[in-house]
Amino acid sequence: MKTEPRLLHDVGLFNAVFACVHDKDPSVREGAMFGCPAAFVGAHLVFCVYGSGIGIKLPAPRAAMLVDSGRAFAFQPYGRSAMREWVEIRIPRERVDEIAPVLIEAIEYARHHVNPAVGDTSSASASRAQR
Repeated sequence: MKTEPRLLHDVGLFNAVFACVHDKDPSVREGAMFGCPAAFVGAHLVFCVYGSGIGIKLPAPRAAMLVDSGRAFAFQPYGRSAMREWVEIRIPRERVDEIAPVLIEAIEYARHHVNPAVGDTSSASASRAQR
């Protein structure tokens, strides 16, 4: 039986990106998502390294702006359709600091992102505590 070769993720790139963001925000933690090295704030994914690119989750309008300006590509892991809140940036390890502002935006988005299906649990907890 013939199988597809497994995609290798650039762990060195992940280490460089993670070090860049962890220096700026120590609350970011390492993890994995679908076999990719990834970074999280709480339970929310901030970025992952997929192959030799960095998949970054941002608000959809910001992601579209980066793609439209040519600074990023639509993120399509494993051949899936483009995801509107995700971009892929391809950059060498030694230049990761150049995208630090985008990574900080992604951290803030993950920190304040509310899943509309679940609601804002922090607000619900705060309102219960005030009763």
